[in-house]
Amino acid sequence: MDRHHYITEINRQLSDETVYRKLDRDPTNHVSEKIRNTLSRYKHMGIIDDSISTYLTKLSPITPVIYVLPKIHKNLHNPPGRPIVASTDSILSPLSIFLEKVLTPMIKETKSFLLDTSSFLTLLDHLPPLSSDTYLVTWDVTSLYTSIEHNKGITAVRKLLNHYITNLDIIEFYMELLELVLKNNFFLFQDHFYLQIQGTAMGSNVAPPYANCYMSEFEETYIYPHTNFSNVLTWKRYIDDIFCVWRGSLDSLLEFHTYLNSVYPELQFTIHYHTTTINFLDTTVIKHTDGSILTDLYRKPTDRNNLLQFSSFHSPHTKKSLPRSQAERIHRIVRNDDLRKIRFREMQTRFEERGYPKNILQDMYKPKPQH
Repeated sequence: MDRHHYITEINRQLSDETVYRKLDRDPTNHVSEKIRNTLSRYKHMGIIDDSISTYLTKLSPITPVIYVLPKIHKNLHNPPGRPIVASTDSILSPLSIFLEKVLTPMIKETKSFLLDTSSFLTLLDHLPPLSSDTYLVTWDVTSLYTSIEHNKGITAVRKLLNHYITNLDIIEFYMELLELVLKNNFFLFQDHFYLQIQGTAMGSNVAPPYANCYMSEFEETYIYPHTNFSNVLTWKRYIDDIFCVWRGSLDSLLEFHTYLNSVYPELQFTIHYHTTTINFLDTTVIKHTDGSILTDLYRKPTDRNNLLQFSSFHSPHTKKSLPRSQAERIHRIVRNDDLRKIRFREMQTRFEERGYPKNILQDMYKPKPQH
């Protein structure tokens, strides 16, 4: 990526004063003191012990830095950037990891939660034949991580914790840790410190369950009770990517889309819909004329062959296992024999371009034995 454009893009994002604020000094010592005071108080109350306090205290932390990944699927020549805060081993990293372990099991129990492609395929397997008046729909939230207002996100997490935990002191401890993570998310860019004042940083361990929690609360409050939701046959979400089967008129679908974008100004949904074909995650969903569902492997048009080079210094075991794992992915996703043969040939060609010998690729076509 061009250096000038890269720096300009980050500065463009940091200039949004609703999301970021420039600091005049390194806040590490101040944040560290707040963490120590919080842990000391809850240790004195008997809510946590020395081992948890020690785990949550980061000695010699690194300074988080921001970088962006180019979204070439948005614009190949002048791509916007996806902001990532590299916060591993930072002062907030232990708190974020701890909260991730607390929230993730609860999030998995929410109504729309979708774990991965395998769970999505299982969902499709249980769909009945779809009638001709159904639309395959995907929704996506624009810049979800930086769009979550702290108060709304914190309220959503508190409701979730209240549902599963009865000890109010423990809930308050988790909530104080969350506020420390959200409201002290600082980072460095070109010798200047910044504070993220809205949303959560992509790169923080707690960010995915936090965003999931926020979206789940939004669904429970504004989506499921809506009159037009009666047209929804299925609604499943992978963080901010939503798959929906809509039975009804196109006008009612677009009306529902308009409604979703009117709830919170900072939360905006994009929509894609089709009567027969839609792409979701790494899967193309195809509705046949008889209403049955088939699936195929989906690759974005901007994707390039970035498979590991065979000449790399990775272990031989790793390089030999890659063709087999990709073959298993094809077996799992592609539900048509003719299409599967095409995808295998394409995958074999991609591996050959990366220097893989034919004898390693021979086993690609053998499905993994079922136990």
